[in-house]
Amino acid sequence: MTEWGLYTLAEFIIALFELATLLVPFLVTYFILRFCAQRSGHTVTGLLPGLVFAAYLFAVLYVTGIGTVYELGRALDGSDPIFNHNEINFIPFSSGVSLGTALNMVLFVPLGFLLPTIWRRGARLAPVAGFGFLLSLSIELLQLLNFRTTDVDDLLMNTLGAIVGFGLFKLWERITSNKEQVARHAAYPGNLYRGRHALLPGLAEPAIYVAAMLVGHFFLFDGYGIAMMAYGM
Repeated sequence: MTEWGLYTLAEFIIALFELATLLVPFLVTYFILRFCAQRSGHTVTGLLPGLVFAAYLFAVLYVTGIGTVYELGRALDGSDPIFNHNEINFIPFSSGVSLGTALNMVLFVPLGFLLPTIWRRGARLAPVAGFGFLLSLSIELLQLLNFRTTDVDDLLMNTLGAIVGFGLFKLWERITSNKEQVARHAAYPGNLYRGRHALLPGLAEPAIYVAAMLVGHFFLFDGYGIAMMAYGM
């Protein structure tokens, strides 16, 4: 195998392992919630929409990169320096607006669209914007552990992206005919669209999935260790 082929294989193994550290906690959490819902006569979202949401979150974390307990451990034992104040920016747009700034907005547009589409009971601007803000804040705080820049610009643009995504959802909703809306209401009673019999209110269900996946990634993903193994093959 060529050097490029080995590099590609190693990158694939690392990405697959990272996906597993997110997908396994999601599935465990999903089936626990589903069991509780069935016992109480309530509903949770379908598995396929949930997997779409989990896949999106994996893509976001793969692009942004977040710290883990292993990186924290290396920092505390002196293997790596801990926090670098030069990698923290609290002043909005102090370096101007760049392509990267715009891409941070684009990254969260699917979030603003997916949340109200999958969890219709949370289809309001404030919860969606708040969800985007808290997810972005979690990512920025975890980036303190892996020496990526923790930037208020990212926080603002990610939140704006979620708002733009919600606007696109509302536009799509208006374009959709009333007949199609009625059909969807009938097809997903109390789940995706009305949420009347949902196990959890608003966007609490996806928030639990995100929390489980972030915790799983934090404790299970040793990027340095898996990279050493993959590149050493």
